[in-house]
Amino acid sequence: MVQKIRSSIMLQLSCIVFVIFAILYGTLHLSQVYVRRLAVQGAENLAGSFLTQADDALALYTDSLKYHAAAFSRFPAAGLLSDAGAAGREARRAGMEEYFSDMQLKNQDVRAVILFDENLEPVETFGIKVELPERQRYLRDEEELNADWYFGPDVDFCYGYFYPIRESLHAEPSGMCVFILDRWVLEGTVRNIIKAHSAALEISDSRQLDLAYFSSGTISSGMTMELLKRDPDMVCREGNWQNGLRITSAVSISSNTGNIESTVFLIRVATILSAVLLGILVFFSYYQMAHPLSQLAGFIDRAVAHPEDRLRLTRTDEIGVVAASLDHMLDESQKMNREITEGKIRLYETRLARERMEILAYRNQINPHFLYNTLSCIRDMALFHDADDIAEITMALSDIFRYAVKGSNVVRVRDEIQYIEKYAKIIEYRFMGKIMIGTDVEEAAKELPVIRFFLQPLVENSVLHGLGESLEPGFVHVGVQLLNGRLEIYVRDNGKGMSPETLKQLQGQLDRPEDSTSIGLSNIVQRLRLFYKDDYSISIDSSEGKGTLIRISVPPEIIGEEAG
Repeated sequence: MVQKIRSSIMLQLSCIVFVIFAILYGTLHLSQVYVRRLAVQGAENLAGSFLTQADDALALYTDSLKYHAAAFSRFPAAGLLSDAGAAGREARRAGMEEYFSDMQLKNQDVRAVILFDENLEPVETFGIKVELPERQRYLRDEEELNADWYFGPDVDFCYGYFYPIRESLHAEPSGMCVFILDRWVLEGTVRNIIKAHSAALEISDSRQLDLAYFSSGTISSGMTMELLKRDPDMVCREGNWQNGLRITSAVSISSNTGNIESTVFLIRVATILSAVLLGILVFFSYYQMAHPLSQLAGFIDRAVAHPEDRLRLTRTDEIGVVAASLDHMLDESQKMNREITEGKIRLYETRLARERMEILAYRNQINPHFLYNTLSCIRDMALFHDADDIAEITMALSDIFRYAVKGSNVVRVRDEIQYIEKYAKIIEYRFMGKIMIGTDVEEAAKELPVIRFFLQPLVENSVLHGLGESLEPGFVHVGVQLLNGRLEIYVRDNGKGMSPETLKQLQGQLDRPEDSTSIGLSNIVQRLRLFYKDDYSISIDSSEGKGTLIRISVPPEIIGEEAG
C-alpha cells in the first residue's frame, strides 16, 4: 500500500487532503468542546451573579428594615416598655404613629409593627392587628427574617422581621420589635433580577422550604427547582442561609449563549467550505498535473514503438515546456538516427557495431546535456516569475548532476564539501528549513584527495533516519580536519538516535559489509577497503534521543585504485 502511494502523485495528494480534513474535523470537535465549556462557564457565572444580586437585594432590604426597627426601638419604644406615666406614653405613641405613617408611605409593604415586652406580651401594635403563631412566640437574641402564616392558615404566607430591643449594646433583650411584611415586594425585587434571561429563582426558608418559585425566558413556570437540578442543560447554584432565607438560582446553558452558538455555526460552515476547497484542489491537481504527467509517461512508453508520434501540447506552463522539450529531443534524436543509419549502412558488421557503440556513448553524453539545458530552462523561468527559491534549488540540482557525471572516483575535499552544500540547499527546501546542514572544513584539508560521493550517503542517512521523522528542528554537521597526519571526518546529527540493540547490530555490519542490509553503509565500507586497504577506521556513537556521531579516519593520500 505504501509503495502504491509513493508511485502515485494523486494518491499522495489525496492522503495529504485526508490528513488536512482530519485535522479540520478534529479542530471543529475541539472548538465545539471549548465553546460548550465556555457556555457552561458563562451560565455558571450568570447563576452566581444572580445569587450575588439576590443576596445584595435581600441584604439591602433587611438593612432598611433594621434602620426602621432601630428607630422604633431606640427612643419611643424604650419609653413604651418603661414605667413612664400615661401622659408620657400617649405622647410617645402619637410620635410613633406618625413615624409609622411616614414609613408606610415609603415602604408600603410593611403591614404591621408590633412591640413586645420581655414576656412576649404585646405593648403596642401599629397597622393591621396580628397574632403571632405559637411557633414564633419567643424572644430573639438576633435579628431574623422568616416566612409564616401570620394571618392564619387560610391566608397566604407573608414575611416577618424580628428585631430585639436592648437598653444598651451588650444588655439582654428587654423586648422585641416585629415587622409584618407583604411577600410581593421581596419577591418582586428578586424576580426583576432574571427577567431578561432564561433562568429561575427559588426562595426557601429554614423551616418550610419552597416559599416562592418564579422563572423567565424559555423555562416553563410549571417546572420545579428539583427538576431543573437534574436537567443537563441547566446550571444551578444554591446560596447560603441569610436572615433565615436561602435563594437558589438556575440558568439555561443553551438559551443564554446565542453568540456562542453562532460561533459554532460559523466554525462548521468554515470546515465545510474548507472541505469543498480541498476537494476542488484535488480535482484541479489531478486534471492539471497528475493526469498530464500520466499522459506524458504513457507517451514516453509508446515512443519506443512509435518514434514518429509527438505530444504537441499547447500548454505554456512547466508541463508544456517539458513536453515541448521532449518533442524537440525526439525530433533531433530521430533526425540524428536517420542520418547515422544512412551514413553507416554500407560499413562492415564490425565497423557498424563499433559505430553503434560510439553512438550509444554519444547519446549517453547528450542525455545529461539535455538535462542540464532543461534544468537551466526551469531556472530561467523561475527567475522570470520571481520564484527565486525554485531557481536556487534547480541550480543546486543542476550542479549536483554535473558533479555526479564526473568520471573520476577521486576528488578534492573542497569539491566533496561543495557538493554537500548543494545537497544541503535541496534538503533545506525539502524540509522547509526544519533541517539544516552545516560544514566545517579545516583550510589545510581542502586540497587533500577523498573518495567522490563519500560523505553524501552519511548525510542522507542522518537526514532520513535521524531527523526526517522528527517534528523538532534538526541539524547535521559535517567536519573535516587534518589531525596527527591523518584526515579526520565526522558527521553528527541531533536526531532520534539509536537503541543499544540497533547500534550493536550496525557496528557488527561495519566488520562484515557484505552481510549488511544497509546499502549506503555497505558501499562506504567497501570503498574504504578498496581505496585505503586496511588503513582506515570508522565508528558510530549513538544513544536514543541524543543523536548520532559517525567518525572516519583515513590517510591524507589515497593508496588504492585510482590513487594517481
